[in-house]
Amino acid sequence: REWSEGAVKFSSGRVVNQFKLRFDCVRNQLILQFQGSTFAAESKVKEFVLYTGSGKKKDSLVFRKGYPAVDNATDNTYYHVLVDEKVQLLRLVSKNIIEEKELISSNRGGARGRLEDAEKYYLLKDGRMIFLPAEKDDLLKALPEKADALSAFISEKRLRFKSHHDYTLLVSKYVELMQ
Repeated sequence: REWSEGAVKFSSGRVVNQFKLRFDCVRNQLILQFQGSTFAAESKVKEFVLYTGSGKKKDSLVFRKGYPAVDNATDNTYYHVLVDEKVQLLRLVSKNIIEEKELISSNRGGARGRLEDAEKYYLLKDGRMIFLPAEKDDLLKALPEKADALSAFISEKRLRFKSHHDYTLLVSKYVELMQ
């Protein structure tokens, strides 16, 4: 990925924006560039915002850590924050290394790896991380108190949960139903 403009917020509350930023999702690490030097961000970073796009099409992507440990993630894992209201929708972006065995042995040896994008979605509710699967029935089981209304909404909007857009729509509807 290219370098982006952005802002870094430290746990002390201090915000700096003189760095160029890049997020390494393989290592779940923020990389900073300042006056030609590149370095990994220190542990005191609480969140960062990447500004993507240009002109009027500027987007900002918020990444934050400090969430409860779940699956292979710790409280030092950065999540992309998609909804930040009574509940939070969090997207964990990572890369899985897929080992491929070579059928014909080559001079290089047996196995090769390739990187494959992986995304997981979590709902932070009442201090708990709830995994949101892409399968509709399993997803509704994760949100049982609003399952009927959400099921109708999924059908009406034809959500397929192939992108973060569908999850964002669903959780926004979920927040609306909670009020």
